[in-house]
Amino acid sequence: MKITVIGCGNSGLIHAAKLLQNQHEVALLKTSGAANSEFYDIIEQEHGYNVKDETDGGRRFFVRPAFITRDVQKAVEFGDILMVTTTTSQHEHVARLIAPYVRDGQLIVLVPGYMGSLIFKRFIQRDVIYSEWETTAYNGRIVDSMYVHITFYNPRNAVSALPVAALPQVVETLSRCFPNTRYTRKHILESALHNPNMIVHPIGIIFSASRIEHSGGEFWMYREAFTPSIINVIQAFDKQKNLILNAFGCDSLDYFEAAKWRNEEDLSKDAMEVFRSFANSSNKGPSSINHRYFHEDIPMGLGLFISIGQIVGVDTSVQESITALASALINKDLRQNARSIQYLLQKNEVTLADIQRAIIE
Repeated sequence: MKITVIGCGNSGLIHAAKLLQNQHEVALLKTSGAANSEFYDIIEQEHGYNVKDETDGGRRFFVRPAFITRDVQKAVEFGDILMVTTTTSQHEHVARLIAPYVRDGQLIVLVPGYMGSLIFKRFIQRDVIYSEWETTAYNGRIVDSMYVHITFYNPRNAVSALPVAALPQVVETLSRCFPNTRYTRKHILESALHNPNMIVHPIGIIFSASRIEHSGGEFWMYREAFTPSIINVIQAFDKQKNLILNAFGCDSLDYFEAAKWRNEEDLSKDAMEVFRSFANSSNKGPSSINHRYFHEDIPMGLGLFISIGQIVGVDTSVQESITALASALINKDLRQNARSIQYLLQKNEVTLADIQRAIIE
């Protein structure tokens, strides 16, 4: 298949490398300005990049996409699948950018989604299918403008589709791209609420803010932050999250069980044992509280969560408290320009029925 990966950050280059390894044709489109510009300049000049893949025994190899470009029309017209790996805060920018060149029959994949399909659907007047992921299939990062380091993969990567009726087609297509991507969520709202980033990223920073600032860059969030009392906060978050899931026909699922399901082959293992194992293999950081863990996951994730909770009558005091504390820590109101269900549906007055219709059709 021909796949255009939109976004040349960590996620985009990692997934592009795995697609190329799986013998697909891949184009890379850069849509931002300064972010990762040094590495982009290198790979554009070299027509590819080096990869070290710990999920394949630490193998090192060079990947060469069909092309690497800032030419939006060329990139969008190339792909049968358009895989958007930018930050979710860039969804409207990307939707506006690609809309003139999208054609009928393409599959647009948002990694992750936070219900961003509803933004793309507003700007793209074509017969296309959307898929949203709750997280990435593979993890890693760009290392010192030298190579892309793939460090971890999720044995199970769940996806949703819009319209919901297209889910079998989406799973069949995406499982050919990534073998671990053959699992499903009921709809894009379920995918959004199972995004682990909106839970552990803000909580991990808020309760470790002084440690992050004092450590001078020597902080390992997943190893250090999640002590028993902080786990209590995650569980309180889960109670409110599950009430919203239940309101939309989804089963309750706590964060640690969901993490085990994604991260571990052997589902007989204890969820906390799996989480600690993942934590021990995780990367260092963040080195600052002024981080996308606040700037993206709170307005895009918690903002959406709170707005939906208010409509279905679920208490969102934990999420509101996290938002207020994070805003105070960085002296910026993260509620401003937050993603809300009203913004997604372009309606001031949204009902439960409006949301149910939007996530199905």
